[in-house]
Amino acid sequence: MNRVFLTAVLVVSVACASMDREAPRPIRGRIVLETIPNPLVAKSLGDDLYEVAFDLVMREEGGVDTRIENFTVDAIALGGVVVRSETHPPTFITDRGYPATIAAGQFLRFSFVKRWTLPTHLLLSGAAVRVTARTIDANGARDVTTYRASVTRE
Repeated sequence: MNRVFLTAVLVVSVACASMDREAPRPIRGRIVLETIPNPLVAKSLGDDLYEVAFDLVMREEGGVDTRIENFTVDAIALGGVVVRSETHPPTFITDRGYPATIAAGQFLRFSFVKRWTLPTHLLLSGAAVRVTARTIDANGARDVTTYRASVTRE
């Protein structure tokens, strides 16, 4: 009986010793973007002016407080042609009463109303809005997150 126990302990010890050991990795802040609604709806305001109203949600899912350095909103037509681009600093968020830092596991949601002039409604074919956020977490790790939402015509 003693021999069986010692053999079992020896087998378990050898098996555990031969397992690969993973080096610990630092936790990184990670922002996930989304828009509400999705797809976005472009409402004609007459002539060649269109309005897109949506909420932008920035959610921290990496487990580390993360600060927004800036973010870009691109209007895309014909499936890939950028027809308008706007980059906003963190003050764009803080001036609306929101913090520029998203706490670990929390989210930030704020509304956008964008009006764009399009020379022809044909540019709405394959239209989309792309949001790119550049961030830095509390550990100093930088990241870039991009999200794309299609646009339909009302």
